[in-house]
Amino acid sequence: MLSALALAWLLTSCSSLPQPVAQHVAPSQTGLQRPPASPSAPLGQPGFLLPGAGAGLPALAPGVPFIGHLLIAESSSHSRILEIDPSGAVTWALTTTAPPLGRPLGPPDDAFYSVDGSAIVANSEEGQEAMAVNRLTGAVIWQAGSLFRRGGDLTQFNNPDDAVPAADGSVWLADIRNCRILHLDGSTGTVMTVLGGHGCAHNPPRQFSEPNGAFPTAGGSLVVTEISGSRVTWLNADGTVRWSHRVPVGYPSDAMAYPDGSVLLTDYSSVGSVLRVGADGTVLWRYSPRGAAQLDHPSIAIPLASNRVAICDDYDNRIVIVDPTTSTVVWQWTGDATHRLLRPDGLDYRPS
Repeated sequence: MLSALALAWLLTSCSSLPQPVAQHVAPSQTGLQRPPASPSAPLGQPGFLLPGAGAGLPALAPGVPFIGHLLIAESSSHSRILEIDPSGAVTWALTTTAPPLGRPLGPPDDAFYSVDGSAIVANSEEGQEAMAVNRLTGAVIWQAGSLFRRGGDLTQFNNPDDAVPAADGSVWLADIRNCRILHLDGSTGTVMTVLGGHGCAHNPPRQFSEPNGAFPTAGGSLVVTEISGSRVTWLNADGTVRWSHRVPVGYPSDAMAYPDGSVLLTDYSSVGSVLRVGADGTVLWRYSPRGAAQLDHPSIAIPLASNRVAICDDYDNRIVIVDPTTSTVVWQWTGDATHRLLRPDGLDYRPS
């Protein structure tokens, strides 16, 4: 029972952490405590959302694919992050090799906007690293992990996935093969706390079985996907389990909270799909087309409005936007003459 596991949640403030991290932080067994928000990072700035929150935005008119910008991470040899507008024009780009970076990241699997809009946070499973860069200048804010070196201490990862900023500016990182979830300081990238890490099994919050996504909500809870066992678990802010379900997919990926308490996730399989699942485990919507529209290893789906979901269709080298009220494709993008998509694997959205 959780009460029997109520050990102290070791939370170290960024002001007390050495640089680089050399301090041990024990795997936590309860609680998703967060540091106070930095005064320099105002919350709720218009135009930036936590993943999933776009589902609460008003429906868009026919012919309007989205408003704002999409952020795309390519995990291929392109090793780059692109931002595009609804015309398909690239409005921002960063190559994660050296140069331009002083220290390469490796091919980026995911990239997300910080909630204050000042930074972009990315990770590389192949490169075993995570980083944050200034969104306007591309300057590196922090970089964590050891390039192409796996490890299990607080300075190394083993297939890190989905470095997702939370509402307070911190970052949650799923460390897949270490079967743990790391809570990073958003200003330095140092590990503040560890969730799981007591072996690979489904026994949240003490243990996780290959977690490949930990998406924070505005209320401070966390939605976790586990590859082994095809599970999605919603953890409350105090670390207790709100609900946990097996989902009908072969490879669950990147479940994120909708405003109504349901979650959106993908099935990262050769015949892929996108699902919206309710708190009782009921499948509320499933998009799994066949033929030319078939999805091949979709890694993440992001709601852009109440009637728009953007899907990263990795092996088809495209971004697809679907109207979930009709399950019809309203827009897709494979790149332009200069930027042809190759294995897009990460996606985020800002409505400005």
